[in-house]
Amino acid sequence: MKKVLIVDDDFLVRTYLKQMIAWEERGFYIVGDAKNGREALEILQHDGADILIADVSMPIMDGIELTRWTKKNSPRTHILILSCHDDFVYVKEAMKLGIDDYLLKNNLTEESLLEALEKISFEAEENNPEIERLALIGRKKLREDFFHAFDNGNENLDELAKDADLNAKIQSAAAFMIIPKNWSEREQLLTDAERENFLSAFSEMALNTCRNLLGEKISAQIFVSQRGGFFHWCLLVEVGNKARETAERLRNFAKLYFNLNLKIFLSAPQKNLENLSRHWQKIYDARADSFYSDEKIIFAEELPPLEIKISEQLETSERKLMEALSFTDEDFSAALKNFREKLLSAKIHPEILSAFVNELFDESERNLLPSPLQAENFSEWFSRLEKFLTDLRGRQGKEYLHPAIRLALRYIEAHYREEISQTTVAEAVHLNPSYFSTLFKKSLGQGFSDYLTELRIEQVKKRLATTSEKIKAVSTTEGFNDYQYFCKIFKRLTGLTPGQYREKFLH
Repeated sequence: MKKVLIVDDDFLVRTYLKQMIAWEERGFYIVGDAKNGREALEILQHDGADILIADVSMPIMDGIELTRWTKKNSPRTHILILSCHDDFVYVKEAMKLGIDDYLLKNNLTEESLLEALEKISFEAEENNPEIERLALIGRKKLREDFFHAFDNGNENLDELAKDADLNAKIQSAAAFMIIPKNWSEREQLLTDAERENFLSAFSEMALNTCRNLLGEKISAQIFVSQRGGFFHWCLLVEVGNKARETAERLRNFAKLYFNLNLKIFLSAPQKNLENLSRHWQKIYDARADSFYSDEKIIFAEELPPLEIKISEQLETSERKLMEALSFTDEDFSAALKNFREKLLSAKIHPEILSAFVNELFDESERNLLPSPLQAENFSEWFSRLEKFLTDLRGRQGKEYLHPAIRLALRYIEAHYREEISQTTVAEAVHLNPSYFSTLFKKSLGQGFSDYLTELRIEQVKKRLATTSEKIKAVSTTEGFNDYQYFCKIFKRLTGLTPGQYREKFLH
């Protein structure tokens, strides 16, 4: 919007000018009005103006003096002088100072005023590329503001679209979420300039595809988004009943011109922007719900929600898979196949699935573990998981120790002085106590109680051999609350009483 300042000593003229045209609809904003040049100077100094419309003949400070001051102190302000027939000599003086145009009040009409304003605006843009550059930046920012609001389900979309010079009147528009496969790997090969060129070229291709199929005058906009941590385009287009055909053409041209494989989610066509934004939010949910689908074009409303609970059958299959990591290749393949079938049958939400699988591994292994949230679909993720587990078997061999047992051993080492039980540790590593007991014994060759007792005795032995602390105090500190039981266990495991052990090894 260009700011306009109206200056005339006649109140009726100022009022008439302000009501003559729909200023804001024409791209202008009246920043103020003044009855003489001195008042106009205050407004110019405080608010500025792009266009000054001033009477040439006024008291206190006339249009000539106002023009002279403006040219010196506000050279980017364009000046349109108003005059009567009998003061045309002043107009000539103003023209010498460099005004942009003048109008005779007796011939002033809506058409003549608009013509003069548009002429000034056109010449201003032609002669000042910097202003045009800033205007382009402003329009881009308004478009970004609109899409950010649309992308996040905010309100006032019609108003934001209007500010951004976008068409807010839609009849049957759909939202397309366009996701390029393996974008992160491809993006790493591009320089910043190449990336910008690619995004621009792809966007132009998408819009041209829509126009060629749906008509040159069709309303279509495309934006880049990385909400949710993944890169995608949002295409808003009037599709009518050609949504699938549009998506298919986009996929074909993306492959033909950019060697890019696309997955496209579509909303149902809507009649206003707020409804379209609500359906766009549903597409984000649909990404997760499509995890078990190999389809490349997906209507969000047609996808059933995924399960968010882990079944007992799936937990059993998972345990067998982890145990099979140290079995023969044939046993491992069978367990892997069974786990895959159970997952496909259960159809667990990828966020739940990610947490479920992460619990099986320690932190160092999780860094290499493929995430369901980063995969295009289940098939791709499971293929990566199979490779991860196969590599893990190769590194660990027959001595592979179940991740939950490794976690349990670290937990025991940190808490062995406390009153911990098998159930306590099982809960800490998120395993059923009965299964934990079996897995612990199978992995270490001894039960939980024996392992804990031997660990405590080893710690007592170290302190007896290196300190002169009282034996009872040492045993209590290392987790033995019953001194007589401690003495009995100590002799059974070492063949010596605690006192004899100290006497033999303390130097």
